[in-house]
Amino acid sequence: MHIASGFLSPPVWGTMAAAAGAAVAASLALAPRALDERRVPLMGVMGAFVFAAQMVNFPVLPGTSGHLGGGFLLGILLGAPLGIIVMASILAVQALVFQDGGIEALGANIFVMGVLPCLLGAAVRGLWLREKPGPLTYAATLTVGWLGVVAGATGVILLLWWSDVLPRGVTLGQAVGVMAGIHAAIGVVEGAVSAAVVRFVLAMRRDAVLGPVCAEGGKEAVP
Repeated sequence: MHIASGFLSPPVWGTMAAAAGAAVAASLALAPRALDERRVPLMGVMGAFVFAAQMVNFPVLPGTSGHLGGGFLLGILLGAPLGIIVMASILAVQALVFQDGGIEALGANIFVMGVLPCLLGAAVRGLWLREKPGPLTYAATLTVGWLGVVAGATGVILLLWWSDVLPRGVTLGQAVGVMAGIHAAIGVVEGAVSAAVVRFVLAMRRDAVLGPVCAEGGKEAVP
């Protein structure tokens, strides 16, 4: 879903840059409360995993392929603030070093592929931190992971429509239908892979996934 250079109009990419910048700034402000010596290595390992996983494409339809987004997974394992920081770093490196995604579209890419899925991942994080995650946890992860991918794909189309660059004769509804339809299949993979990875990491290093806890009630300082 990386948006390349030249597709978004200045008002659109400027607005998205401001929105993404605000989200990253808020995440940086919250990060000290969410960090400890166990979570810094997990941020690096999961950042490297997501970066590499995005390089692996799988077929969806003839002539169409997809790859893991990773933001949803990071939101579950790290929480929203740390997940957004890691995803923003990944997308910045991809844009600046590998020309994967336009530089002026970086804010839009961070918001669609980082902020939105990380927030959704954080929403189901609490289910995974139970002692014994049950069927509801897996069902919620698959459903919300799927929803995040489809919502992100729809968001990309809305940004292109806002920039008035949809092909002539193609309506907004048609574009959303095609984009969301393709990413519906990708969303199933996103949810399933996220659930499998979270289960493995929790089994190996549950202490690294748990954030710093408050004195009262043992709840996380920052979800």
